[in-house]
Amino acid sequence: MTRTRRLIYSDVLRKLSAAALLLPGACLGFLGPSSTGFTFMKIGVGARAVAMGGAFTAVADDANALFWNPAGLALSSSLDAGVTVMKLLQSVSYASAGLVAPLGSRLGLGVAGGYLSASDTRRDEHGQELGTFGLSDLAVGPGIGWQPARGVGVGLAGRYVAGTIDSFRAYALSLDGGIIYRPVSYFTVGASLLHLGPPRRFIADWEYPPVNLRSGVALTIPFAENHFLVSSDLSLYPDLVPTLSLGGEIYLRLHGSQASGGEQTEQGLAVRAGYESGFHLGSWSGFSVGIGYDYAIASGLSLGLDVVYLSYGLLGDSERASFSLKLVPRSRSHR
Repeated sequence: MTRTRRLIYSDVLRKLSAAALLLPGACLGFLGPSSTGFTFMKIGVGARAVAMGGAFTAVADDANALFWNPAGLALSSSLDAGVTVMKLLQSVSYASAGLVAPLGSRLGLGVAGGYLSASDTRRDEHGQELGTFGLSDLAVGPGIGWQPARGVGVGLAGRYVAGTIDSFRAYALSLDGGIIYRPVSYFTVGASLLHLGPPRRFIADWEYPPVNLRSGVALTIPFAENHFLVSSDLSLYPDLVPTLSLGGEIYLRLHGSQASGGEQTEQGLAVRAGYESGFHLGSWSGFSVGIGYDYAIASGLSLGLDVVYLSYGLLGDSERASFSLKLVPRSRSHR
């Protein structure tokens, strides 16, 4: 590549980085304020991401990438599968799963889905209880990421969305897109546009998807076999005030006692904390803390467990746990 072409390439990448940061603010005025449905799609997925306050747009490097930024598929070099279970408010539960797989050096594929279930009390016109009825929501679909240039990833994902309240049902489709730019190995900037799609008619009302514009930055500082990660996100919804997320993670590589084969067991411990603005329902609302642990069961194959505690203030608390299976080259670090 000639020097002129390198200069042009560098200029294009700088512009992509700037666009990733400015895109949400530019689009907010276009969308304008409005009410939305599909409320369950606003729920943060993945114990690790939620523990970091939802500041995950520029990270997006695990099985939950499709929920935050599908461009993360492009830069992934490991096979990662994960399941998350959540305890939300009373009688509400949510489970999600994701799979990310690299396909060659520049392409990544994935699939992810989430299912929410709840129950409520049925009453007559006088307020007398007549039993209960169920509510459920489902979103599932594939995604693809492509790396057009070194350190640059773009991604697209589609989702089938279904909702049920008692005997009433409604369906819709949504589209996600994102970009990630990593000019150097320790710094990443990213942006995503999530839940873009047509409205759906539910019973007698039209519901609009909760279009979410996100931008974020992440800085990873390695030391020995460990790392310190700090990230920040700006998130915009048409019907909510802008929220700012801040998160951090300290990951420590641990070496256990000698195993039968003469090799040391490899383990890892992560401590995380985060904060997301926009919660004004109590002293600790918006704060989150979590821990993670992974254990190498074979060369390059590890099992992981991540848990998080999140406070909604006066509305109550939420606990979430994620279980993951990751296949990575032996020379690579945990995350």
